[in-house]
Amino acid sequence: MENRSIRDAVLDAASRTEPLLVASDLTKQYGAVQALTDADFTCLPGEVLALIGENGAGKSTVSRILAGAVAPTSGSVTLGGSPYSVGSIAEARSLGVACAFQELALVPDWTIAENLALPERRGRGTFSPKSAHAQAEQLLAQLDVTHLNPGTLVGELRLADRQVIEIVRAIAAEPVLLILDEASSALSPVGVEWLFGRIRALTRRGVGIIYVSHRLGEISEIADRGTVLRDGMTVGEFTRGSWTDDELVSLMAGRTARRHFPPPPPAPSDSAPLVLEVRGLRSKGLDGVDISVRKGEILGIGGLQGQGQTELLRCLFGAAPAVADGWEIDGRPVTRMTPTRATRRGMGFVPEDRKTEGLALALSVGENLLAPWLRPFAPGGNLQLRQERGWIDRVLTGLSVRTRGPKEPVGALSGGNQQKIVFGRWMDRNRSVLLLHDPTRGIDVRAKQELYEAMIELADSGVAIVWFSTEVEELVYLCHRVAVVYRGRIARLIEGDEITPAAIVGAAVGTS
Repeated sequence: MENRSIRDAVLDAASRTEPLLVASDLTKQYGAVQALTDADFTCLPGEVLALIGENGAGKSTVSRILAGAVAPTSGSVTLGGSPYSVGSIAEARSLGVACAFQELALVPDWTIAENLALPERRGRGTFSPKSAHAQAEQLLAQLDVTHLNPGTLVGELRLADRQVIEIVRAIAAEPVLLILDEASSALSPVGVEWLFGRIRALTRRGVGIIYVSHRLGEISEIADRGTVLRDGMTVGEFTRGSWTDDELVSLMAGRTARRHFPPPPPAPSDSAPLVLEVRGLRSKGLDGVDISVRKGEILGIGGLQGQGQTELLRCLFGAAPAVADGWEIDGRPVTRMTPTRATRRGMGFVPEDRKTEGLALALSVGENLLAPWLRPFAPGGNLQLRQERGWIDRVLTGLSVRTRGPKEPVGALSGGNQQKIVFGRWMDRNRSVLLLHDPTRGIDVRAKQELYEAMIELADSGVAIVWFSTEVEELVYLCHRVAVVYRGRIARLIEGDEITPAAIVGAAVGTS
């Protein structure tokens, strides 16, 4: 079916308020793994349909089937009233279906312009960099993305900006159905508002949106209806305003559950030892940062993304060069920091991008958990895995990681379970400081609660935690102090009862 005839069918369906997309008995098997089982849902023209569920519930599998990345094992899909069965992403785009993937499908060594031109290059003859640059510049301006240069290499962008480009590329296909798979997970509040503006403009033109997200606040704001998946099956539907967050969480989990924050451990006293103290930290993106954290303290790092938080954590772990007027870990001076030295000094780090910085996707779950201590070129690597099997099993059980075992490739796990692996490698490893870069990004509510409880358990055992979060609620309810970063400096240090959303947001935008 040609793209134009699909658009005509959509307009006709919209006039009759008939569904744009209908998925019936959608099933997908990967060997012995049942990713989807008879899932059913519909999306109307001009509607935002939320697709929610825990990690591993089948949401990304649905996205990949509709986008043409994988084929269903059984079931049927219609688009605009006609059968929809595609064998590739390119074919799906030609029929008016585009997806912004959770695991970004961009080429890091190409420019923004080249990445935006990528889907249109097949069979189009000679590629013109000049033309691609001009077209990208026009497209970015149309979508109000004026802070990015089309000539910049994608690999040089922050994760949030890479996600923006993934979204822009999907919108550029002029779809009749747009799938957004955790498209806001790396975006700041300002970025989310930008995304919602694009969504509203598209739905006004009759485009259907399938919005996959774990952020229930966003869903309540932008979604018209929702479908809940659990263990690959459709278990419920809701319309805006008809369900509470707790009811949705319970439906996703299959048991009574509440969306809440566990209480943090008691704040350490002023006499508690300092385990990390840095004065005048300077690097690219940082301009004289002073930071300290005590044993058992959870220090939140707030602020809008791009103000230096990423650089701060990377410098503290030695993943980026930095100098300081004073730098001590457990009272011992630091002269030059590297990740190896940081690990030996008792630090741990959960980085921003689990795919490129946190995991070796081809290696097993066990190998990834042991990565900081594994001796890959020494004899007895498998022996080391066997010797650590008890610890590995405790981590997997403690974090409720859904896996077939320590030998399963970590790339086969869902995004949330992969994030648990990146976090879990530091559990019970005699850490004194744990640096966390937005560790709950893109994971479901129950997985968040499991990570919260693990963090609190670590802090209660004396580990100092430095935690950058893009979710203000996490900083308010789980941190003893919050350092808000603005333009590479600590704009405000907030403590005790003064930790409120208004105080954090005000400091983040430079008004307080």
